[in-house]
Amino acid sequence: MHLDLTPTLILLALGIGLFVLARWKSAQPARPELGPRMIPWTLVAVLSGTLAMLMLINLAVLGGLDFSEGRPRL
Repeated sequence: MHLDLTPTLILLALGIGLFVLARWKSAQPARPELGPRMIPWTLVAVLSGTLAMLMLINLAVLGGLDFSEGRPRL
């Protein structure tokens, strides 16, 4: 399944933004007075980073790179 350019760019921006937010939140010190953390920010960062990588691969495919042969299509 290949997405068109617009949804790919939207999902790429969403993945990168969510990755940056999750890494920032996971780096914050624990504050026990507020209770336990309910969102696993490290897992969110891994999943959003995976989404961003998949969108970068999709951009490469849209740009003409054929991963089945390992070289650009001419």
